[in-house]
Amino acid sequence: MRKSYSLKIRNVKAILFFAAFTAVASAQPYAYVSNMMGNTVSVVNRADNTVTASVFLSAAGLAGLAISPDGAYVYVAEQTKKSVAVISTALNTLVAIIPVGTGPVQIAITPNGSTAYVTNQQSNNVSVIDTVTRTVVATAPVGVKPVGVAVTLDGSRVLVTNLSSANISVISTVSNTVIANWPALSGPNGIAMSPNGNLAYVTNQYANSVTVYNLNYGSIQNLISGFTAPNALAVTPDGRQMYVTNSNSSTVFAMNTSPLQIIARVPVGLLPSSVTVSADGATAYVTNAYGYSLSEIDTATNTVTYTLARVGIYPFSAALYQ
Repeated sequence: MRKSYSLKIRNVKAILFFAAFTAVASAQPYAYVSNMMGNTVSVVNRADNTVTASVFLSAAGLAGLAISPDGAYVYVAEQTKKSVAVISTALNTLVAIIPVGTGPVQIAITPNGSTAYVTNQQSNNVSVIDTVTRTVVATAPVGVKPVGVAVTLDGSRVLVTNLSSANISVISTVSNTVIANWPALSGPNGIAMSPNGNLAYVTNQYANSVTVYNLNYGSIQNLISGFTAPNALAVTPDGRQMYVTNSNSSTVFAMNTSPLQIIARVPVGLLPSSVTVSADGATAYVTNAYGYSLSEIDTATNTVTYTLARVGIYPFSAALYQ
């Protein structure tokens, strides 16, 4: 009897230790980077800027990625396999592959984590994934060459930028159908929502500009020019600043959102392809596709504080969890 009790105690201690270890590990500030030509997702510990793991995927052309709100999974667009890979962040291993449309490029997940929306740039549609069953439950036709995708703060709509048809498709998350098409400038690409849920910011890659949309009316509220092929952007959590990647000039522009103006030009690596901002707003991370690197920007000084060289081969996108 005494031996059985001791065994139970040891098992409980082991379980408690594993739970504590898992909690500590999941709390670490990680960046996940998709490497388009390397067939890998790099896991970067942001505390010391080291690659702690490299998750191999059999598909080439890894593109956009998104992390579930609870941080448990990373969803990665696999262009050549016409699929989305699901990676467990606890184990850094592949747990599922979900077939989607042709040329999946970007992914956005609803705030409640129940649904993922994937833009398929070669089949001109959006795949709607149920994240519980990991199956496509709907397909919404949109414009020509859909690329960017973002979900409104209330989770009611999904905005899709159509690069070659110069418009934005608005999808209802209730019906998973297009309920509106908003006009855009030439080459709408990257898209991000304001933290207050009232605005959407869009980079117009061919028009070298950024437009601000009023989400209540679908109209362009403001516009700023002076960029060089802007392809991605991110807004700080307080909504006061924005970072825009210029793919043709190896720079990131730091901007104030009110008034809308460029306040700094930050040199980064060759062909910056994505930018994301940490939850505390202190740091922005930029993937440099031709530079094979990841740049870390201090948002207080708008300077590069660290460059992680050889983060992967042609790093395309990054997502943060902390």
